[in-house]
Amino acid sequence: MTLIIPTVHHRASLYARALRHLSISGFRGPIVVSDHSPLEHCEAIPEATRRQGELDIKVLCHAPNAHFLARLMACATAAQTPYVHVHADDDFLVVVTLDRLVREMERSADCVAAMGVNLHVQLDNGDVLPLRKTAIHGSDPFDRLVAQLERFSSVLYALRRREELISNFSFTVDRCPDVQFWQYLESCLAAIRGPIAVLDELHYVREIHPGKWSTTLFKERSPEHFPYLILSPEFQPRLAAFRRALVAACEASGARVDMDKLDAGLIHLLHRGLGAMGLPEPHAAETAPPWSAVLSALQAGPAYPEHPAVTELRRIFGYRP
Repeated sequence: MTLIIPTVHHRASLYARALRHLSISGFRGPIVVSDHSPLEHCEAIPEATRRQGELDIKVLCHAPNAHFLARLMACATAAQTPYVHVHADDDFLVVVTLDRLVREMERSADCVAAMGVNLHVQLDNGDVLPLRKTAIHGSDPFDRLVAQLERFSSVLYALRRREELISNFSFTVDRCPDVQFWQYLESCLAAIRGPIAVLDELHYVREIHPGKWSTTLFKERSPEHFPYLILSPEFQPRLAAFRRALVAACEASGARVDMDKLDAGLIHLLHRGLGAMGLPEPHAAETAPPWSAVLSALQAGPAYPEHPAVTELRRIFGYRP
């Protein structure tokens, strides 16, 4: 199994921390790094890499504007192992779980991704938030897709088969290169192509910190990502492209598509996406409205037997005490 780590010069300290953790944890497999630092900062990542000489690391230099998935594909192409695992430079991988994930993939030849328990943590205060991951089973590709849309679980940071990941990412970049929907499409493609396993083992820990990519997007009100994407004129064309890509993927797998079920699943996915990214803080003062005397009377019931609202409800429902 090969780890794939994308990083850049201004995250060199996070990258170095990830390498230290892997070294201390005893990981000795190959690591392929995608460094998309500009030329003037081209030494930052190689320098951090040299400090961990006991690790087997190959650094690939990519153009600063190269697509994220294209860079990961290049790393997977350079890998020499049947399995690959994407590892963010600010995350922590539980190395002892990797063998369990490999065994699960070996046990089920049609399984396309395996992962365990994922956590969000805040190291400064010790808060821990589990990230819900749902296994996807079944023999029908379309049924697996609907399950993924309704209970979405990203597999970007799961154990994957190398050839599947390359093919998946290539399909995704060609059809949905924008940042919001490529994240959805690649995990949906995985579900179409086969079952997804989730083991009850601690697997992957993601730190919440101010410099995290998703946090930065939200602070900058990025129109490329939820929640602000929904206000962008690009939203509807991108959603339509995503929908077409799902249909094309199903047809390529020989699966019959039920458009009503597909659209219902899309609504579930979008609703979850807005909730996952969070909503902006309201600017209006948060003051509770005064409690209504009518609601008090209705809630109290027999304590206000002659209140007009209680009397009216009795009349409406034909109720007699």
